[in-house]
Amino acid sequence: MKLNFRSTQRGATLVIGMIMLILVTLFVLAAINMSTTNLQVMGNEQARNEAIAAAQQVIEQVSSRDFTTNPVAVTATVDVAGNGSTGYSVAVAAPRCLNSVPIKLTELDPTNSNDVPCFGSAASSAAGVPAGTGTGDSFCSATQWDLDATSTDPTNNTGTSVTLHQGVSKRIATGASPC
Repeated sequence: MKLNFRSTQRGATLVIGMIMLILVTLFVLAAINMSTTNLQVMGNEQARNEAIAAAQQVIEQVSSRDFTTNPVAVTATVDVAGNGSTGYSVAVAAPRCLNSVPIKLTELDPTNSNDVPCFGSAASSAAGVPAGTGTGDSFCSATQWDLDATSTDPTNNTGTSVTLHQGVSKRIATGASPC
């Protein structure tokens, strides 16, 4: 008895091949979708980090000058990429003095040139003498300030907006404290 193989084939190989092709296509589409999403996430993270760096740069500029005598708001643009583009727009609100604490004479170092102007007070038995034995308040106060910077993308390419708070401590003359 001779079997006819052509009559026993019903196209099962073709159906299984099509199912495998569809599954491979779905895996490829899923991989493309995941890589696109990851690329968007990393782009957003980069824009956020650049905005934070821009805000930090302007806060450093503000805190490096004597802002305690005239605490005003500052606006600046920062080119984070260094390519001459507009970069990020940073607005620093007027610095707020949080508190002011007089520095005791015992906390000062007479050999430190930064401490010498602070020596002396009315409560000291040797006012104005760096080697004095007084234990009262010096002529300086330690002040703590809050600097609040908001960095935004002015071109709105990324829609990035970051607010950064930075605490700054400054030593100022006791009578000059706005706190």
